[in-house]
Amino acid sequence: MGDIKTIEQDLQRIEVAITDISKELYSIYQGYLQVLGQGIHQQLVFACYYICTQGYPEAFLQLSFSLRQKVQQELREKSKLAVQKLQELLNQYPEYQQKLDDTSAAELMMSLLNEEENKKEEVLTKRIDQKEAIEFDYSELFPTEILSKSTTYSQEKKVENQGQDNINESAAEKNKISTENIIDKLHDVDTLIHWQENIEKQIPEIIKKLSYQTNCMLYQAGILAKKIPQKVLEAATKMESRNIPVGGQPNILNLLIEAEDSEDDDDAKVNRMIAINLQLSEIEFTDINVGGWRNKIHSILGKLNQLQREYRKKQRELAVIEAESAWRSSWYED
Repeated sequence: MGDIKTIEQDLQRIEVAITDISKELYSIYQGYLQVLGQGIHQQLVFACYYICTQGYPEAFLQLSFSLRQKVQQELREKSKLAVQKLQELLNQYPEYQQKLDDTSAAELMMSLLNEEENKKEEVLTKRIDQKEAIEFDYSELFPTEILSKSTTYSQEKKVENQGQDNINESAAEKNKISTENIIDKLHDVDTLIHWQENIEKQIPEIIKKLSYQTNCMLYQAGILAKKIPQKVLEAATKMESRNIPVGGQPNILNLLIEAEDSEDDDDAKVNRMIAINLQLSEIEFTDINVGGWRNKIHSILGKLNQLQREYRKKQRELAVIEAESAWRSSWYED
C-alpha cells in the first residue's frame, strides 16, 4: 500500500506539471500564431511582388491602374482571412484529419499533363491587350473553378458560395470553444498532445490553400501564364519544399514543364511556370521572430515528452503493483 500511495502521489505531481505546461504551451502558441500570421502576410506580399515585377512584368503592366489595385486589395483580404484561420486553431476541439493522398505531387502533375495531351486545350480568356479597366469580382474566385464572363453565372456562383461559406462558418462555430474551457481540457497529456498535433497539422494546409487561392487570383487576372492548365497549377502548389531546387526565390515555385506541341507532335514544348508556393519552413527561416517562437515550442515540447514518459512509467508501475495485489487476493490453495 505504501508503494501504491507513493506512485499515486508521483502521478498527481506529474499531472500538476502537465497542467502548468498546458497553460504555457497555449500561451506560446498564441504568440507563435500571431507572428506567423504577420510573417505569412509579409512573405505573400513579397512573393506576389516578385511574380508581378520579375516573373511576369509585361502581363502586370497590361493591367489597368484600377485592376492592379483590386489585385492588391484581394491579396490583403486573403492574407487577413488566413491569419484569422490560424487564430481559430487555438480554440478548436482537436479532431483527427483525413489522411492526405499518398500520391506525390510530381506524379499527380504528370498524370494531369498526360490527360491534357489527349484533349484539346480550351481558350479560357483572351489576352488583355488594352489598359482599360476590366471588371473582375475577385471575391468570386474559388480554387476549383474558372469564372465565366457571364454576369448571370457570376451571380449564381456568388449565391452558391455564400451558402457554402455559411455552412463552413456554422461548422467552425461548433468546433470553437472558449479559451478557458480549452485550457481546462488540456490537463490530460493525451488531449494536450492531440491538440498540439492538430494545430501543427492544419497550419501547412492553411498556407497551401492561401498559396493556391492567390495563384488563382493572379491566373484569372491574366498575370500567370494561361498556357499552364489550372489543375497542374493546383498540383504544383501542393509540392513540398524538398521537391523544389535549392537556391531559388523563397516561397516561389519555378518549374519547366514539358508538354506536347499542338502544331508538331514530334517537337516538345517547354513552358516555364512561376507561381506562389508558401512554405512554413521558409517563413520560419526567413522571419527571425517566427523562428524564435518555434524554438520556444520545441523547448516546451521536450519538457512535455519527458513528463509523458515519466507518467506512462508510473502508470505501468501502479498497474503492476495492483495486478500483483489482485492476484494474491484471488489465489487460494486447493
